[in-house]
Amino acid sequence: MFKKVFFSSFFFAELVQAASENGGMPQLNPESFSSQIFWLIVLFSLLFLVNHYIFLPRLEKVRKKRDEIIDENLNEAKKINESINSLIEKMKKDFDEAKNQQNLAIKDSYEKNKVLLDKKIHILNEEFENKKINLTKSVESNKLKILQDLPSICVKLSDNLYEKIMEEKIKGDITEFNKIVGENSNES
Repeated sequence: MFKKVFFSSFFFAELVQAASENGGMPQLNPESFSSQIFWLIVLFSLLFLVNHYIFLPRLEKVRKKRDEIIDENLNEAKKINESINSLIEKMKKDFDEAKNQQNLAIKDSYEKNKVLLDKKIHILNEEFENKKINLTKSVESNKLKILQDLPSICVKLSDNLYEKIMEEKIKGDITEFNKIVGENSNES
């Protein structure tokens, strides 16, 4: 292959040199215009026919096939997009429905718990009031008991104090204590 290219370039160089010796460029020689025009028409006609009947129909087929594939892909993309949009709408609807159900469940639970809490508070208040009444009664009864036992306790205490201080044992009388307390309460 390399030999052919080398020899053809060498041969072409010899032709150019021979033409230049004849008086200029052969393309501009008016004697060769008719053959150049003939070959120009033949070559361009041949190129036109090959392009028009062979290459252009193939390119047209490829373009049509490409357009069909693009249209199919666009239609498929539209279908997928529509299905995605319908899924999104369904998901939103399901989410809203679940949210509403959850809100209702929370509201019901809140109401039930509020009722239970109110009942327990009411029961606790009643128990508290009962305990308060019982404690008040207990305090009153203990107060009365202490007031009744106060003279005897005071007498015993005074007996113990007298014994500790004086080292003598005596027995006090409650009636005397009542007289002393009665006189002091009348003075105030």
